[in-house]
Amino acid sequence: MNKLTRALVIPAAVIVLAAAAPTRSVKTATLVCKPGWRGQAVGQYGGVGFAVSCNNGRGTERIAGTAGSAYAVRMGVESDAVGVDCAFSGDAPTVHETCAEVRLTIR
Repeated sequence: MNKLTRALVIPAAVIVLAAAAPTRSVKTATLVCKPGWRGQAVGQYGGVGFAVSCNNGRGTERIAGTAGSAYAVRMGVESDAVGVDCAFSGDAPTVHETCAEVRLTIR
């Protein structure tokens, strides 16, 4: 290998390593309960754990430092008449999931 080839190989390796670093971002999880419903969602988005709850209204939680868009969430919701347990997973830049009358949004 001559000196010119070595000079070209080393910078290319440095560029590849720099591009592999994940981009960290901030998302907001919002849980909306219709009247008469209460619920909680617990899970991970982009490798960061979160928990958000609502009771006849809306709850929000900031999710800071996410890397990627994979998510896994478990929701427990109830009204005076019924209780429901739901689980969701996927990979998306925005999340819209519904469990009975409670909706989770992450954006």
